[in-house]
Amino acid sequence: MAVERWYRSKVDWWVAVLLVVGPLAALAGMVVTLRSGQGFAVLVALFGPALFAAIYVGLVFPMRYGIDGESLVVRFGLVRLRIGLAEISEVRPTRNPLSSPALSLDRLAICTGEASSRRTRALISPAARGEFLTELAARARLRRDGDRLVR
Repeated sequence: MAVERWYRSKVDWWVAVLLVVGPLAALAGMVVTLRSGQGFAVLVALFGPALFAAIYVGLVFPMRYGIDGESLVVRFGLVRLRIGLAEISEVRPTRNPLSSPALSLDRLAICTGEASSRRTRALISPAARGEFLTELAARARLRRDGDRLVR
């Protein structure tokens, strides 16, 4: 089933700075090395920008979230994670800094399973948080409980 609407990830200013500084530093190092004209050093200098490009294409961009008829689709780079709407038991706000497909610490924890054994399946950060929660609640048949969604 096709996703009708995608929600982009919110981006914290400091994450944006980190995403820009690393590749710029690698490119600056490559330019300096290319100007030196040393053969093997040029090959090594090309590695930095190539590594950033591979990571960004493979795991970062695009970073977005969509809801189709059966699942929450989390897309980050070349990866697509699908969480069945019927499996979602709770969606709650968090600032958990663990690695996740989110470019902000203003996150939502998507939890599955029973209350006694809840498992966090993804930490996401939709920019249009209110709209996202409203659509997810309607499609997954979850109810609002303050700033959370629960089954």
